[in-house]
Amino acid sequence: MATRAGLLTRTPLRRFSVMEDAELEALEASAPVWLTECKFKTPRRQLAAITRASLSATTLGPVKLVYAHTVGSELAVDFTRQESNYVVSFALAGTNQVTVANEQALCSATRAVILSPQMVAGMHLSDGYAQVHVSIERFALDRNLERMLDRPVTKPIRFQIDMDLTRPVLASWVRGVKVLLEDLDEASGLSAVGAEANPWPDFLMTGLLLAQPNNYSEWLNQGQVNGFRPQSLKRAVELIEQEPAGDLSLSRLCSVAGVSARALQRHFREYVGLSPREYVQRVRLEHAHNDLAAGAGKTVAEIAYRSGFTHVPRFAGAYRERYGVPPLVTLRESATR
Repeated sequence: MATRAGLLTRTPLRRFSVMEDAELEALEASAPVWLTECKFKTPRRQLAAITRASLSATTLGPVKLVYAHTVGSELAVDFTRQESNYVVSFALAGTNQVTVANEQALCSATRAVILSPQMVAGMHLSDGYAQVHVSIERFALDRNLERMLDRPVTKPIRFQIDMDLTRPVLASWVRGVKVLLEDLDEASGLSAVGAEANPWPDFLMTGLLLAQPNNYSEWLNQGQVNGFRPQSLKRAVELIEQEPAGDLSLSRLCSVAGVSARALQRHFREYVGLSPREYVQRVRLEHAHNDLAAGAGKTVAEIAYRSGFTHVPRFAGAYRERYGVPPLVTLRESATR
């Protein structure tokens, strides 16, 4: 299949086929794993048409890359649950009209669409529609932004859903996506290195945050990255990050920082955007999440206590608010990897 928009010259992800020329029901069944849980509907005037689907997909750490192609009829697509990740859709053939609440955007030769977590979308796919779909886990993008800003992300990242692929900075990022897709077709390419050393996820996340307008763009564009922090604050932050399960009471943090409680709280609010207590919880949650995702413990309670939490139900509630799923789900998923 010839592709367009300068993204590719051949069908991508050929080494990672999930289905080829399959029934539409098979694509719908695979959607919760590789796309987003949804229902496909054929327009009444085309009910007699037979729609076939192909799907290829792979993962690179917190990133999923998916190629999907449907042919035989137009399709309406209704999400049956909220989006949980950040999802970019590029049209390689045909068009996709996307509706989110009162917003509309079009996937076409020169436009792409990005969905943010908690969005519920409706779509209308043209006959012969083909797309590349790049999905990034919410917590991973949050952590990447936190590293760029050197401070916690206190509000969800929200992107402008319409992506103008003719904008130079976005066009540059898209060229990087093209190189990655070509690299994935080589068994010994750079994308084949282990997850810990793989450079592609960081490139995709950092480039997307810089290239596509979002509610943190002003900070990023003003260069508020890795800015100044008082030494007293750095000492307190270092203690929290090195000993998340230790004694992190305000009195101990002040002793290590060498400043009064009022001064330390002011520094946290000004330079971190959280109170000391909120930052401690954020770090402990991340520590617990990493252990749960790695299966580094037999029970949620064991990991919670090891991460510094003393009340498991409160930990579970905070974890779900932060990561969108109960901690037990993350632990169980680690066993299937």
